[in-house]
Amino acid sequence: MNWASARHNAGVTTEPASPAAPQRLFTALFPPPAACAAIDAERRRWAGLPRRLRPVPERMHLTLQFHDRVAPPQAQAWQAALATLRFEPFDIALVRAELWHAPHGTLAVLRVAPHPALTALHERTAELAAQAGLPREPRAYKPHLTALRQAERVTLAALAAPIVWRVQAVELIWSDLLARPPRYHRLGLFAAAERSQD
Repeated sequence: MNWASARHNAGVTTEPASPAAPQRLFTALFPPPAACAAIDAERRRWAGLPRRLRPVPERMHLTLQFHDRVAPPQAQAWQAALATLRFEPFDIALVRAELWHAPHGTLAVLRVAPHPALTALHERTAELAAQAGLPREPRAYKPHLTALRQAERVTLAALAAPIVWRVQAVELIWSDLLARPPRYHRLGLFAAAERSQD
């Protein structure tokens, strides 16, 4: 799948990897290169940018579920459960920028227009995580993409146009904070199934 293999250079690896101790794992939707470039262009229009723009475009993603300490057996069970995931491709749109004040600094995020297919995908992947013994997130799901960290001095601007991309896969990622530099390892890619034309 060229759209997925096009990004694995700036901290996202696709080589086989298996965490041996409890690790930070998440499921996510990664934009294709054209959408990443559009997001990067939009954030460069904002005033008050930090010297370094993080995350780099290739690491931008929309999180479905995040679990901070997943033991290896649970990770394997989660991956096996995700292998049963079935969904059709759909388009999502990033429509507005917001500043979120988090415990470790201010984030500039891009919010996603409501979409029933995204809601259904989030609920289904949450069910699969629960099957692996992982707890459900008690807070309401607010789909977003983190466009910039260290955004304390940033003044946002309205998007020039919605940034739209087609969701074609869910990825299971190991966020390896001990690597230097920190890296994302793709543990699994679970592709959408195109609707039959029959």
